[in-house]
Amino acid sequence: MKPSAHRRAAARNLALDLVVAVGVGVTLALVTTLLPTIGRRAGLEPIGLAALGAAPFVANLLGAFSGRIGPRSPLGLAVLRGLGAASLVAVLIVPVAPVMIGAALVFWMSLSFGSPFHLRLWGVMYPSSVRGRVVGVIGMGRAAAAALAALAGGLVADRLGGPTAVAIAGGVGIACAIAYAGFRAEAATEPPRFSARDAVRAMRERPVLGRLALAQGFYGGGLIAAAPLFALVFVDRLELSLAQVGVLGILGAGATTIAFPLWGMVADRFGPLAGMRIGASLGVAGLVGYALAPDVAILWLAVVLAGVAGPATDVGIASVVSEQTTLASRAPALAGWNAITGARGIIAAFAMSALVQAGVVDVPTGLLLCAAASAVGLALFVRTRPEVPVDSRAWEIAPVRPAAPVLATAAPHRASSAEPG
Repeated sequence: MKPSAHRRAAARNLALDLVVAVGVGVTLALVTTLLPTIGRRAGLEPIGLAALGAAPFVANLLGAFSGRIGPRSPLGLAVLRGLGAASLVAVLIVPVAPVMIGAALVFWMSLSFGSPFHLRLWGVMYPSSVRGRVVGVIGMGRAAAAALAALAGGLVADRLGGPTAVAIAGGVGIACAIAYAGFRAEAATEPPRFSARDAVRAMRERPVLGRLALAQGFYGGGLIAAAPLFALVFVDRLELSLAQVGVLGILGAGATTIAFPLWGMVADRFGPLAGMRIGASLGVAGLVGYALAPDVAILWLAVVLAGVAGPATDVGIASVVSEQTTLASRAPALAGWNAITGARGIIAAFAMSALVQAGVVDVPTGLLLCAAASAVGLALFVRTRPEVPVDSRAWEIAPVRPAAPVLATAAPHRASSAEPG
């Protein structure tokens, strides 16, 4: 195929990727920004908020089995993501706390089980030389959609109720998920199915991935443990309205929107580890801001720092896994990464909330302890040295045919917060 035809096919796939990114961004904004506050107002205790926060990590842990039961075609990916978005409509039908937790779990599972296959598609749709920038552009689209959804969602929630806002976001997610079915690429091979054990083994075969998983265990663990406490800061300490929470969401998402393409360029030029180190330092500073904020103005700064920091990890994980694996082992390696970090996330999501509910620590102290754990992860990021990338070019730059669907019955896997779409 002529290079120009290849570029046209890649551009078409990128346009579809941006459409699905909008759907993911809108639903993520409501699930992560407003749903915890809505749940708190519905009577969720700190442990209940921790269960809501643990949902993505339960999904990540279960995602180790995506090689057996995950989607194996673009159409299957569209159906899976559509079902995940549809689960949010249940919050409107039965607006009680257990249903909110269940809907969040189904939503996150749709991302966890679909992302491995989506990441593999990136390997055949986009050349490795520009992958960091592609991840950045897609992440920017997702974050921009999340910023608008956070603002609009807060306004709709204040006027029509939080469950209605969540259900509307679910409808947008369903519509955008259809675009997954339009991906066109010819995979170099049809990867075999893999078990949960195969997933962990594939990740551990590359030592640098194991070291980064340990670093992310501390850094991400601190962020995860802190997340359920944010609603306590918003509602109990500062008594913010849902509209004010929406403003915080748009500030964070706006910062993320700007940061994604910048981190993508950093990853392509200096390597993904450079961005992860800088981003982690900003993330730690953001946690300290949440802990000490006496008013909403300091929270604005903390949210912006966290918004800039997040894409560094998203881009870094996707780039490192792609860099250190062949196309055939990429999905199981990412599944192994998510299983390990998912198990950590389940524990972390409950740890600090349990201490707060038991009265062992107060919210500011708990957040400072979370920042200390993340600082350990930052130090490990700094100590990790990059390894020579696996030469997988023969697998990655497969010819792309606009008219042919992906031939891979691929093994999927999810990129924790490095969600491809």
